[in-house]
Amino acid sequence: MMDRIDFAVTGDEKIHCSGCETRIRFALERMQGVRHVGADAETQRVAVAFDPALLTSKQIRERLQMMGFDVEVLS
Repeated sequence: MMDRIDFAVTGDEKIHCSGCETRIRFALERMQGVRHVGADAETQRVAVAFDPALLTSKQIRERLQMMGFDVEVLS
């Protein structure tokens, strides 16, 4: 079973370009359980499809924060 979580980038560090989108995608896709990542510089959103049996949304958020992106979960 897959879950999906959507984040909004809220801090000073923004997704500026396609290079940032790629960096986010590669960093999250290396996490066990992540199946798909979509990062969008225009909307400042990151969408992640993941297996909740292998990974938590908190772990995904922590990885984004380690990369310098402050994020909030969108409902």
